[in-house]
Amino acid sequence: MSRRLLYLCFAMLLAGTFVPRAHASADRVSFFHDITVGQSEEADDLVCFFCSIRADGKINGDAVSFFGGVRLNATEISGDVVSFFGPVRLDGEAHIGGDCVVFGASLHRSEDASIAGDTVQLPLILFLLPLLVLFLIIYGGIALARRRKYAAYPMQPPPPIR
Repeated sequence: MSRRLLYLCFAMLLAGTFVPRAHASADRVSFFHDITVGQSEEADDLVCFFCSIRADGKINGDAVSFFGGVRLNATEISGDVVSFFGPVRLDGEAHIGGDCVVFGASLHRSEDASIAGDTVQLPLILFLLPLLVLFLIIYGGIALARRRKYAAYPMQPPPPIR
């Protein structure tokens, strides 16, 4: 009898692991496909890779976009907004409850829009400047190496004019 009870407990444990959770998460993660939150919709966290986020409804978490923009149309976000190499646009009475961070793009804000936390905007030149310095160092090293290589072989004098 104890063996049957053990099998029954094991079957119930397996069934319990496959039962869906009681609450559904409203998080949205997307790759190469824009995320749109309608006026009557609510969402938690939004993460978008190589796409844009457009929100008309309420967002209860954060909105993060990599290589895409974030556009808020008279909506409220309780968390932060972060955009890497994409613009952030706040239209109407949009409100961000946290911080707004924009790397390598612009922040457009209407007069009625508000940001409760800090606003950080880093221009694209801050990302390109180290690459430019590295390029110049490598180019200078190659130029010096070529000059030393060809300095050992002086140029022949031109032939005499007759």
